[in-house]
Amino acid sequence: MAKGRPLGLTLYEFGAVVRSLLGVLGVTAVALYLGSPGAAIAAGGAAAMAGATALQDSPRSRLPLVVAVSVEMALAVAAGGLSSAWTPAFLAVVAAWCFTAGMQWALSANAGMVASGAAILLVTASPTADSLTTVSTASGLALVGGLAQGVLIALWPQRRWRDQREALALAYRSLGADATRLASDPGAQVDRQPLIRLREAFTLSESQARLRPPAYRGWYGLPERIMVTLTALGREGPRDGAAADVLQAGADLLDLIAQRAPRRQIGPALARVDAAAEQLSGATRIVAQRLSHQLSEAVELHLGLFEPEQIAPLRRPGLPHSWAVAAGLIRAQLSWRSPILRHAMRLTIAATAGVTMGRAAGAEYGYWIAVTVLMVLRPETAHTYTRCIGRITGTAIGVVAASSFTALLHPGGLASVALAVVFLGIAYLAADFGYLVVSAALAAAIIFLLDVSGGVDTSTVEQRWFATIIGGALAVIVHVCLPDSALVRLHQRAGELLKTEIDYAATVIKAFVHDLDHPAEMLSAAWQRAASARTAFEAAAGATRTDDPEIRRWLRTYRASLNAVTTSCATLESTLPSHPSPTLNREFTSAIDGYVKALMGNPATPAAPWRVDAEQLAAAAVAVRDTAPLLSSDDGPARVLVGELATITQVVVDIAHVRPVGQSAAHPWPTSAE
Repeated sequence: MAKGRPLGLTLYEFGAVVRSLLGVLGVTAVALYLGSPGAAIAAGGAAAMAGATALQDSPRSRLPLVVAVSVEMALAVAAGGLSSAWTPAFLAVVAAWCFTAGMQWALSANAGMVASGAAILLVTASPTADSLTTVSTASGLALVGGLAQGVLIALWPQRRWRDQREALALAYRSLGADATRLASDPGAQVDRQPLIRLREAFTLSESQARLRPPAYRGWYGLPERIMVTLTALGREGPRDGAAADVLQAGADLLDLIAQRAPRRQIGPALARVDAAAEQLSGATRIVAQRLSHQLSEAVELHLGLFEPEQIAPLRRPGLPHSWAVAAGLIRAQLSWRSPILRHAMRLTIAATAGVTMGRAAGAEYGYWIAVTVLMVLRPETAHTYTRCIGRITGTAIGVVAASSFTALLHPGGLASVALAVVFLGIAYLAADFGYLVVSAALAAAIIFLLDVSGGVDTSTVEQRWFATIIGGALAVIVHVCLPDSALVRLHQRAGELLKTEIDYAATVIKAFVHDLDHPAEMLSAAWQRAASARTAFEAAAGATRTDDPEIRRWLRTYRASLNAVTTSCATLESTLPSHPSPTLNREFTSAIDGYVKALMGNPATPAAPWRVDAEQLAAAAVAVRDTAPLLSSDDGPARVLVGELATITQVVVDIAHVRPVGQSAAHPWPTSAE
């Protein structure tokens, strides 16, 4: 038996962050000694971006991504250095780079942020002509600075990642053994303990879940879905030799995944699963094909560079080819309605205009207009203006504070580098406190890095502050002039409303199995967020053309579904015990935790609103139902919970499969990751 356990907070691993910051400091200091201040800026900026990439949470090796980021930074430095002396060529390079950077948000928010960081290195290139040797030195040091972060993370990987890799290997090995047993014995019991340990290895607090990538849920959610499918297929194994063949082929593939086998071994094993699935017919064939798709996703995670939320929609057989997939994700956004394409256009227009204004005015710090644009402009719609203003405010605070410090105290080159590293560390620490604090810390870090050459006076503060205001105004104006389409805004508001309703439901559900701090206040706050989101959704619906009967029909269905979720939550809240039952079974508690994680869905991405993986949610509901018999006679509220979860699951799955107007079969409703 297990009592409800408190939900704790996990942060960046302190030692890894310190090593990364020391790496930035060391590389920048060496570059300042060996090269020019421009080379030090390039090396420090590249090291900072590569370090942020290296610290991203993922159980797979970060080295390939760090190498790619390092090369991207070096190319940006080289492109800026070679073209900056001739303004027309420089503007063309800035426009091309910014458009490419904007489109990289189709891959992930991290990819878009890294590309924007590289663009900052590009636009800060000196307008005076540099020799080829100087440019080569700067780009080479940028490459070295980034690769140094890869060396650090390879030598000292975070302990959490090692634990997660071990848990993944154990889970897939256990699934392989389960598949082998089910092939001959349909009544065989699957071992849930490795999956419970896997979920615990990836479980984060609610605060961290909002900041960390949604990949975490995918890493343990996929094995749980595979377990459900194996169990369903195992019922047919003894009666159907072809089903047993699929299970055995799947077991072989799962063993190879657990062993982290190379591509040449996994390829034929995956092909055998696909071939065995094709031999079936009827309902069993559908289950076998679902297993084949899930194993293909597992292979993609094993071999590729993409995260679960990017892989799930692909649903394609065969081995992963990361570059081809990346190109496909970007091509999918090359439509006028795409928020990613519109963001790329906004970023290109605003950044190029900022560089043009700075060059035309002849201002020494005119480049800061474009830097501000790159720091504050995001492919958001629903919260663009409030968050954009917040980032502009934070950037202005950081710029004024750092520039004033430099102008008054005139720190030397190494001191400026050290201050830049300190504020970069503050940005890591401030990740839990919101984008305004992070924006201020990052702006201050960039200012200190740019001021390694000295020569700053009090007039610099005013120039940079004015450039920040101009850049922020450009970011807002370009969004006003080129907004996302009304249907995209409606879809995003709908996703936000569903997300807040689900957050309310998740809070109620968690209170059945965990002691929450101030549960009444948490429930009230969740309900108020849902009410605010409903108001915003209705406003977006009112701004959208509603004479189309398909839109009206979808709105009615959507509202009715959300009302059903609210009714179930009200029923649960009325039966909520003051404290979780001390007799709750540990497996039931873990199943509820898994259900809550699946219910909370994947966070909104630049390319799509918040969405729910209907298949993963259904699998989590099955896990809850399977553990319900473990409840004791004293667990009456928990039995009510199981019944209401069935209703919530059905409603959310129905919402996930609804395709509103404007969505084609190739581009399904974005709240679903079917």
